[in-house]
Amino acid sequence: MKTFTILGTGWLGLELAYQLKNQYNIKVSARNEEKSKSFENFDFSSFVLNEYDFLFLDELLDTDYLFINYPPSKFDDYLGFLDRIYKHKNIKNIEKIIFISSTSIYPNIEGDFDENYLINDSSSKIVFEAEKLVENKSDVIFRVSGLVGGSRYFGKRSANKVVEFPQSIINFVHRNDVINATKFVIEKNINGIFNLCSKEHPTKRDIYTFNSKKYDFEIPIFNDNKSFLNRVIDGSKIEKLGFEYKYNNVFEF
Repeated sequence: MKTFTILGTGWLGLELAYQLKNQYNIKVSARNEEKSKSFENFDFSSFVLNEYDFLFLDELLDTDYLFINYPPSKFDDYLGFLDRIYKHKNIKNIEKIIFISSTSIYPNIEGDFDENYLINDSSSKIVFEAEKLVENKSDVIFRVSGLVGGSRYFGKRSANKVVEFPQSIINFVHRNDVINATKFVIEKNINGIFNLCSKEHPTKRDIYTFNSKKYDFEIPIFNDNKSFLNRVIDGSKIEKLGFEYKYNNVFEF
């Protein structure tokens, strides 16, 4: 049985580990010892890894597949942390490295954005710099849109709060579609940079209002701005290779 390592075992990584545990020997990283011990109940091999503790990096990178998913905001030196990982001697022996990036790499302007878009003005400098650091050493980079699924749904954090530009559209992808895309690129031995985004793009007003009724929270206060921009992420590149999104209609799942 091959080994699959997940660096960054949060909301997405933990579910990925759970879904893959019957197919692979799973290794996961945790930020501290307490978190590491909590993973023992899942039958994973868990090791502490953070930007100040690399004691178990050798063990974590002794693997066939590597999935890296860290939010930059959690680090004092995100780029330095990634650089330490990618310079490790074991990196060159890994069969496939999958790096989770974000569609925030595209500028915050009106338009349709696919992987061929030449980025000169990223809306997130740190995401842009991280991609440049890892792009030649990663087999797959997933630029992930707003994640939903499980207990995460649109509008929950905006209950009874003012929401600007309610007519703007939302770009999203379900957690399970990210997991299925991960399985897909491994099974089909596919490399490249891919946006992961549903083909459906509801407005903030429509989905927030719908969810307020479905999940019984107070409807947001919509500030009906006359001008707004629609920034549409195109997630179809991976579909052209045979992948199918299972969760396109945010009003149904």
